[in-house]
Amino acid sequence: MNVLFVAPRSAWRQALATETRAACDAGHRVRVVAEEHPDWDLAPLDPRVEVRWTGATAVSAPEPAFVALSLRRVPLAVLRRLGRGPLRGPAQRASGWWRRTVLGPLKRRRWPETQALREAHRRAAVAAAVAEGGFDWLVLHEPQAVELGADWLPAILDARPGLVTTFSFEPRAEAAGV
Repeated sequence: MNVLFVAPRSAWRQALATETRAACDAGHRVRVVAEEHPDWDLAPLDPRVEVRWTGATAVSAPEPAFVALSLRRVPLAVLRRLGRGPLRGPAQRASGWWRRTVLGPLKRRRWPETQALREAHRRAAVAAAVAEGGFDWLVLHEPQAVELGADWLPAILDARPGLVTTFSFEPRAEAAGV
């Protein structure tokens, strides 16, 4: 069987690594749609697993060019230049203050837009992977996968009533034909 694991946020990396390894050991062809994360080194996926990264964490709301130049690049460049001489300590403190009081609120203001862009990117990546088809078993591995699946899952289940759909990899589900 071809098993597709949908883990859009990769919050349960250890469980995903364990379940995909078990599916590979059971003789299934396993594909995963997940989010890339530095902690994948702690729970690496089996080399037999085909992985498709969503890339949502790389998406962020763009900063206006005027803000980037006038409030980020120029002041920090001046402080960095001052920090190379005898004013190193005060320049570092001023840089920290500038990042906290000026740049921090700007970044927090853009955060909701960044989250919306990431969610749209995540939805598109998961929908594209599901639209490719070629799977007999769909594992919605995280609550976020169920949330994303609310858009396209009913149509797939109507079109393919024999599709096995579970929340985790359960070898008994295959045997029972659930």
